[in-house]
Amino acid sequence: MMSKSDNEKIEQDCNFGAVLADARKARNKTVDDASDYLKIPAKVISAIENSDVAALPPPTFSQGYIRAYARYLNIEEQSVLEMYNQAVPHEPATELKSRSKLPTEASSQSPLVKTVTIALIIAVITAVIYGSYDYYQKKADVMESQLESRQQSFTGNSLNSPALQPGSQRLPIKQNAHLTDDDQLVVDDSTESGLESDADQSISETPVIAEEAAASTEKAVRPDDVIVILAENGAWLEVYDASEKRLFYNMLNRGKSKTLTGQPPFRIALGNAGSTRITINDVELDMRGFIRSNNTASFMVDVSDGKATLY
Repeated sequence: MMSKSDNEKIEQDCNFGAVLADARKARNKTVDDASDYLKIPAKVISAIENSDVAALPPPTFSQGYIRAYARYLNIEEQSVLEMYNQAVPHEPATELKSRSKLPTEASSQSPLVKTVTIALIIAVITAVIYGSYDYYQKKADVMESQLESRQQSFTGNSLNSPALQPGSQRLPIKQNAHLTDDDQLVVDDSTESGLESDADQSISETPVIAEEAAASTEKAVRPDDVIVILAENGAWLEVYDASEKRLFYNMLNRGKSKTLTGQPPFRIALGNAGSTRITINDVELDMRGFIRSNNTASFMVDVSDGKATLY
């Protein structure tokens, strides 16, 4: 049985609030001062100083308030918390529950589950392999049939063609031949001469066709025109050629130049046009009629016979 002195000692050890209240008074601080500084309601601070456990929030929150209050008063917070814990015994945080070992509960580690899982994996792999094999087999059959059809179409004009087999319809071939009284086959020279004349004609026409193709190619291919742009005071530019290909779209700094090549007609838009010079094939453009009041210009320019035309 505990004596009266032991009970008084326990009550004294559990009186955590008195330690905090004495420290606050020693520093000439009021409850409102502590409340304003810590942002803790004044009634909570009063409950802490009175060790009124019933008026305090749950231990998790109360421990945080006591720790902050002790720091505010420059008191060792751990000793005050130990006194609070003696006054308010509470259970420590519950640990995570281990996995149930009841026989009625399914476990992913059981041999049955492992066996079923492995069987499913093997079935899926087998299905994928079989599907791939079947797909490529069908693909190979299609390619083989296409190859056979091409070979048949090719041999149709060869000596193995059915058209040249016995009993099939013969190709109509005209030739000037006859049998003499001695049963000798005689072929007229007209056929050979005709063939030779056709061959000679086709050969003689070949250079003419080649020359015409070379001439048309030479007309179609035209060297690119050269555009040189000089921005004396800086300018922004946007240049397109006949194919609507944008050759340039950027700023040119003061005194910088840009050389472009392309096929006319060109579409040109520029700013600060009054101090910008543009030449095409070393011929300077006269842009004065296209410069607007805001010192910008936009026009098309075509080149023919060494002359540049703006419109």
